[in-house]
Amino acid sequence: MAYYKDLTPLEHTGGEACIYQIDGSVKGVWYVRIKRLNSVGYFKKTLKTTDYFEALKRANRYWLQVRDAEEQQIILEPSNNFGSLFPKYILHRRQKSTEYVVNALKRQFEMYYLAYFGTTNVANITERDYIKFLNDYRLHLDNFPTARKKPTLRTLAVEQINLISYLRWAYSSGHSRFPPKIGRIEKNTDWIRNWDLVDTQKPERRDTISKETYGHIREYFRFNKNMRPRDKKEGVEALIARRRMHFYLISLYNFVCRAGQELLMLQFKDFELQQSDIRPDAYYMTMTTRYGKKVSRGIQRRGQVKPLVYYSDYDYPASFKSWVDFLQEHEFPTGPDDYVFPVRKRTKRGGSHYHGGYERYDKFEGEYTPWRSANVVSLLRRSKPKIKQYIADMDDRDGKRRLTDKLIREIDWFSPYSVRHLAIRNLIVDSGYSITRVAERANTGVSMIEDFYYQYGINPENRIVSKHPNPSFDTTKNTSQSVVSSLNKVISSKPSRDRKKRYYE
Repeated sequence: MAYYKDLTPLEHTGGEACIYQIDGSVKGVWYVRIKRLNSVGYFKKTLKTTDYFEALKRANRYWLQVRDAEEQQIILEPSNNFGSLFPKYILHRRQKSTEYVVNALKRQFEMYYLAYFGTTNVANITERDYIKFLNDYRLHLDNFPTARKKPTLRTLAVEQINLISYLRWAYSSGHSRFPPKIGRIEKNTDWIRNWDLVDTQKPERRDTISKETYGHIREYFRFNKNMRPRDKKEGVEALIARRRMHFYLISLYNFVCRAGQELLMLQFKDFELQQSDIRPDAYYMTMTTRYGKKVSRGIQRRGQVKPLVYYSDYDYPASFKSWVDFLQEHEFPTGPDDYVFPVRKRTKRGGSHYHGGYERYDKFEGEYTPWRSANVVSLLRRSKPKIKQYIADMDDRDGKRRLTDKLIREIDWFSPYSVRHLAIRNLIVDSGYSITRVAERANTGVSMIEDFYYQYGINPENRIVSKHPNPSFDTTKNTSQSVVSSLNKVISSKPSRDRKKRYYE
């Protein structure tokens, strides 16, 4: 039995292109077959119509596209649609980015772009198509069951950057004749027809909170033992989660590092105890990270990992030891190759949707994985109402009003990045650091500090070495020898005086 039915050559193509139907097909859809001139085989594609004359018109259009592409030395594939090429793009990104970044990118495309552009040829996506996608699809939350809030302009800009990167890859890979020509949404805000669908209430750097707010939040996780009010006694898992969050916040504040992988992926061997050159018997710690967005960007530019080094204050070694003691008390491993923020792996696989997806455990050896950013954010979101109640209970005890409207707003705004912002601001205001010195300490660019924090450095006041929210002026405070001895055993590092202590000079 013949595969083709009604095989009809196109006029003026010299028999190079034909339309046909598949023998035995119930619908009778027409297809096109075009002989390739710069490679073997045929270009084949469904014409998505049962009308003979419409099929001829579409087939001629494809013949012109294939020949035009061949003149550009491009092998045009019928699978050049947005959805078919996306798995290849993901494989490309896995070679350049971390698994965390790739998975986040994949979720974003699956949620927004694949459903809309899935069958569209990547070569045909224009600026006009993006504007239509933006107004008719992206800004309407009804299209996304899991969406919780309106997108901000910044969110839309980040999503658009990822889309343009995908289209540029399609061009460089030979799947499109021209590079994408899509303007940036931040510079073309008139594209948005209905601003009621965009969150415009967020001020710039709204998660820069006060010392008071940070102090209350940190105090809650340090002392509060009622994370689950339904329990008469705090469970072990709740206790571990609470103390882990407390030490995470302290570490973010001391090192002025970025929230997320820069800190969460670290092992004990990534920390070193350093003896002060200017204070007798005082120590601080260095943290070396090979994770996070800045390291990943460095890999893309230089092709190699260039780690970032952060420096703590003099109080941090005691906090580090306290955390180590807590982990050992609850039988967590604290060897050089163990995670500083460990989470026990669940033993059950499969089952409910909540307990599924443990394939991510496969890349981590042993019984523990590092704490994930998603879990940090989830715990903070659940804790915010309880933090407000914790502060309100203190008001009831002494009659002094602490839970002000400003404090409530800042608790609602609070995120892990708020701690970094607060630490940077305090370095400028309290410690009187120059913009350049702050940028070095935070491992970021001078321009970023100037853009967002310059206002805090106009009238710097006291120069305070410690970055604690309630800094001590006792410059004679030393680190006890018991703390030094204990930490040296954990991080397998001897105090070194060779490294330049430029941040404490």
